[in-house]
Amino acid sequence: MLAVIIVILIIWASMWAFYKFMYPRAPKSMMPKEGDVTTPRQCNFCGNSLAEYRGVLETNPTLAVNNDSNVAADKELFFCNYEHQADFHAGKVYNPNV
Repeated sequence: MLAVIIVILIIWASMWAFYKFMYPRAPKSMMPKEGDVTTPRQCNFCGNSLAEYRGVLETNPTLAVNNDSNVAADKELFFCNYEHQADFHAGKVYNPNV
């Protein structure tokens, strides 16, 4: 009986160490801070969902509105990163299969 308990404890300790090593905590700089908005928003370029504090928010966008654009001129724009923001304003279309 003692051997079973020791084996279970050894397995538990080794699994704990494995998960500690394989899945460490995210750095504090990546975690939301006091006052950050954590509601999910959709990227206007690719459509992926991301917490607002992790992305780029344009409150006063300067858009060249044309008939092909499906975004209102006075709407807030949200992007996953600065590359998506630049591509959106350059008029590129997102292609997920590239």
